[in-house]
Amino acid sequence: MDLLRSTRGVLSGSAALLMVTNLSFAPGDLDFYMPASQEQTSLAMAGKRLGFTLRRSSARTYENNMDIKRVHELVKGQKKMNIIVTKGENAVAAIFQFHTTVVMNMLTAAGLYCAYPDLTLKSWGVANLTVLLKDSSSSRRTRACYEKYRDRGVRIEKRVNNFPGLEHHECYVGAECPMTVRSTSDGKGLYAELFPPTVHERERREIDKYTTIWMLGGPMCSQGNTYCNGFTKSIPACTITVSMIPHYPDIGLAYLSKRRNRCS
Repeated sequence: MDLLRSTRGVLSGSAALLMVTNLSFAPGDLDFYMPASQEQTSLAMAGKRLGFTLRRSSARTYENNMDIKRVHELVKGQKKMNIIVTKGENAVAAIFQFHTTVVMNMLTAAGLYCAYPDLTLKSWGVANLTVLLKDSSSSRRTRACYEKYRDRGVRIEKRVNNFPGLEHHECYVGAECPMTVRSTSDGKGLYAELFPPTVHERERREIDKYTTIWMLGGPMCSQGNTYCNGFTKSIPACTITVSMIPHYPDIGLAYLSKRRNRCS
């Protein structure tokens, strides 16, 4: 927890998924997402405090995630961890560009967050097809990720209405719908505070706190093969609230209403 507390980073990927489901598998590594300014601090802590050795660093694309700058792979005997450095100061934004909703979870220094609890707690996941639409060259790796999680017991569908009980969900509104504009502060995710912060930690975190707004996109629920591109946006929390989203021309509900006519 010291690593997360000192860097404003988050733990995500397979390890975070195991914390919110009853799935049983051994994660191959631990994925820590770090703000750009904390790259050297996180590497130093992983080496000096945790005893990990840097094996490889790369600036390759990572699941076609536009918010990722660099990936550091570290080892300690048979243990592996990745320090994934984001391009900005909001490490959370990268999580909502993952290949499926089932891994859109994170452990912070304060608690555990699950973006799609109605799906994830049942070991269900909606494929993030925007990842495939952006760059077809990444499709092989992304499809391999789908198969990996299917082998682990996750049911992955391209459309949320393929799941029982969600055939007639409330499109554009329901938390589980890919066409719904979501926010980390919209109350539709599941958050459990595990480590209440001290007053000092809370004040420090308020300075750098961000709200992440996203929409998965993909095939529109009721319009056959019509597709709509998703998006992710990071906004300083002090400048926007969820109720203000419709008033911004490039994000949120206004963004969605403009994009509906552009879907192809």
